[in-house]
Amino acid sequence: MSARILIVDDDVLLCDLVRMALERAGFAVESAHSAAEALEKLRVQPVELVLLDVMMTDINGFDMLRRMKSDPALATIPVVFLSARVEAIAQQTGLEAGAVDYLPKPISQIALVERIQAILAKHS
Repeated sequence: MSARILIVDDDVLLCDLVRMALERAGFAVESAHSAAEALEKLRVQPVELVLLDVMMTDINGFDMLRRMKSDPALATIPVVFLSARVEAIAQQTGLEAGAVDYLPKPISQIALVERIQAILAKHS
């Protein structure tokens, strides 16, 4: 069974592009276009990894991750930020909130798949 990944980003086109790359690599992929939608999906069907944007229209990614960490059912799911916010303070905030990695947008599909595979191997 392939690992399930949830992409959380309000950019629908980006979600589709990332989804296609991850599906080609053999992952089962879901997407959510808001933090509220993502949290609802995670409570119904947890995943092995969440790819999370920082800047979203409803709840920012940092706050969504904090909510996940405060929920025992979601707290152990590895979260990787995939964000256009690449300044050091954003990366520090994401890692301090509990993310396992912080990747810049844009990122090559090959590099993204390799990082996800490494993270899943470490957390399995």
